[in-house]
Amino acid sequence: MTRKAGLLVSCGFVLGIGVGTIAPAFHAALADSAPGSKTDQQLSLFGDVFERVRADYVSPEPARKLIYGALNGMLAALDPHSGYMNKRQYKDMQAETSGQFGGLGLEVSEASGFIKVITPIDDTPAAKAGIKPGDLIVAINNKPLVGLSLNQAVNDMRGKVGSPITLTIKRAGIEKPITATLVRAIIHVKAVHSHLYGSIGYMRLTSFAQNANRDIRRAVRKLNKEAKAKGHPITGYVLDLRNNPGGLLDQGVAVADDFLNSGEIVSTHGRHSEDDAVWYAHPGDILHGKPMVVLINAGTASAAEIVTAALQQNRRAVVMGTRSFGKGSVQTIFRIPGHGALRLTTALYYTPSGKSLQDYGVTPDIVVHETRNPKDHFPKVREANMPNAFHNPSGLKAPQLPPKITLPPMVQTIDPRPPTGFPALKPGVAATDYQLQTALKLVGAMASTPASAKAP
Repeated sequence: MTRKAGLLVSCGFVLGIGVGTIAPAFHAALADSAPGSKTDQQLSLFGDVFERVRADYVSPEPARKLIYGALNGMLAALDPHSGYMNKRQYKDMQAETSGQFGGLGLEVSEASGFIKVITPIDDTPAAKAGIKPGDLIVAINNKPLVGLSLNQAVNDMRGKVGSPITLTIKRAGIEKPITATLVRAIIHVKAVHSHLYGSIGYMRLTSFAQNANRDIRRAVRKLNKEAKAKGHPITGYVLDLRNNPGGLLDQGVAVADDFLNSGEIVSTHGRHSEDDAVWYAHPGDILHGKPMVVLINAGTASAAEIVTAALQQNRRAVVMGTRSFGKGSVQTIFRIPGHGALRLTTALYYTPSGKSLQDYGVTPDIVVHETRNPKDHFPKVREANMPNAFHNPSGLKAPQLPPKITLPPMVQTIDPRPPTGFPALKPGVAATDYQLQTALKLVGAMASTPASAKAP
């Protein structure tokens, strides 16, 4: 299981830690290429083109630029999440996983020649500037991004802490471009935000960095301490995974295990048998079986989807919100000695039902939208819309799942969109968050419903 500790299930540009090395495998592959074989001929073709560019291109270009461009082109043709990282990018990736790094606080991907925002990270320059999931970044410092690679765009957005940057954004439903000026900062990612709403504990998990499991446990202890000080126990919980882009697979497994006493959490299946594994929950639900609602949206991805599906399919929690992102692949980081690292898709993960979430994502038990706008803020911001995304593979045989949770009668009264007159959504203001307010009401109703009435 050593190798799995570094597996990534993040949908953002870079998140994870380094595992393994690529050089021996690369040289072995070249050694297997016999003279005159198709592989040998294709490698010879690459060499011919490389030399022709160096000799006759309109301006001399460094060999490093040509080789890195070829590497990125090869990996981009595979799937949206495989890629080459130079030394700087690899270092930045490791810093991001630690939960502290310099930048704007954006998770981005490439879409139709533009840079698309998957999610801004809470309490960062990007979030404070009002950047939203689904926004297209069309220019940086008034320089159009058409045709610019994802790597180049990310490099342009990075810079010295304290330096300003202007992003030009195209947002669905708004005709004129939006201009946002941000100041680069050291990003301190606080993995968990918690709050006590009456007798209901609320936890927002923003990413699955190295300490996600530890921070969730701390939040539960903090909430129980606050409730005890107010003289009443906690009756239920809301776990908010909206706009959580994922992170480390082992942290996703650990967080799911926190809330389960038994059952399968997730399995991975790859090209090689060593990429196949399955994780099961251990006894010890830290919430002691109290009612639980998980909030998701189209920005909920990867490790966050693993946790959501595990809690939903083991009938531990009710899932509310809108369909999640749909990333069902796992990446392994291979260090390249003397260079950077290769981020390569090595396996697909499967939920306890034996099905993959690739393309489809998690469908909530109760659909509740963020706003009255039919488009919300997520116009086609999902895995299935990314270049070269995998198609959903066939399901695997899985054990029969527990019966579904029987919901209280008040569920029939839930409006899928905010009613007329509901306050306009303001980030960070709970009273304007229709999804949160609905989740709190549902948890309250579940907690007050006798156990006999909830039996299937």
